[in-house]
Amino acid sequence: MQDIFVSYRRQDSQSAAGRLSDHLRDQLPDVRIFRDVETIDPGVDFVDAIERALKSCAVLIAVIGPRWLDVCDDAGRRRLDDAHDYTRLEIARALARKDVRVIPVLVEGAS
Repeated sequence: MQDIFVSYRRQDSQSAAGRLSDHLRDQLPDVRIFRDVETIDPGVDFVDAIERALKSCAVLIAVIGPRWLDVCDDAGRRRLDDAHDYTRLEIARALARKDVRVIPVLVEGAS
């Protein structure tokens, strides 16, 4: 079971999310921390791994940097407006569950 799920945009807050995950692991050694690049093994289905982690987490930390809202795909469309955007889906699924605490963490001057 994953206790804490760290959600972030790679183009916006990857390093801050990594530092946060490291700090959480140091301070909470008995709590499992999920962050995709650290937790999903090579060859494992990414979508399935995310779904399993979301179903088992008690807390989702949404790491939000200054570009979080405005990160675009290759066609220039905001990722947040895409119904299939992973970050959007992660947060929406967590908010839909009454037993998950969603904590936004603003980093790098985000407001």
